[in-house]
Amino acid sequence: MKEDRAWQQACTSWQVYSRTLAALAHSIDRQQWHAICDRIASCRGKIAVTGVGTSGVAARKIAHMLACIEQPAVWLNPADAAHGDIGFLRGEDLLIMISRGGNSDELARLLPAIKAKGTPLICVTENPASALAQAAELRLITPPVREIDPLNMLATTSIMVVLALFDGMLPDLMTRSGFGKERLLTVHPGGNVGKQLRDE
Repeated sequence: MKEDRAWQQACTSWQVYSRTLAALAHSIDRQQWHAICDRIASCRGKIAVTGVGTSGVAARKIAHMLACIEQPAVWLNPADAAHGDIGFLRGEDLLIMISRGGNSDELARLLPAIKAKGTPLICVTENPASALAQAAELRLITPPVREIDPLNMLATTSIMVVLALFDGMLPDLMTRSGFGKERLLTVHPGGNVGKQLRDE
């Protein structure tokens, strides 16, 4: 039946996710990951996170999660950045660019301004030879993965990897800063999270 086939395809997709995430401990450079975690923790300025397309959606989520634990992170729209918004960056800030191929025109055109400002750049990409990776101070090279769509083209598994890598930093960042429930309630008073914290 058509429904059975669809369900089996979904189950196969979830298995791909599960295997890929389980393999991260062996497929990611541990020192690279630690260096980026250290850089985020030690940033005394602002942290801007940017990307295009699905990578841009992931960048928004990463910036949000960092802000939730009082790391001063914001999402930077790459189109607006090229029309003046990049002006808010300073040398004490940190810019994280997410790009699977590492050569997105919308991001690459920002590189001269980033260099002129002296803003440290972190690049998250599959392509260590890309323009963004070569310009970055720190690089987190993600492994080539099997996307779950039939064409193996859409950013599905690959973007789950990026999100998991940054979500995995949260426990350490929270421990370092002593971030606990009282501080979380201060920045997250709304929704079910806020309700649960107030009721405890």
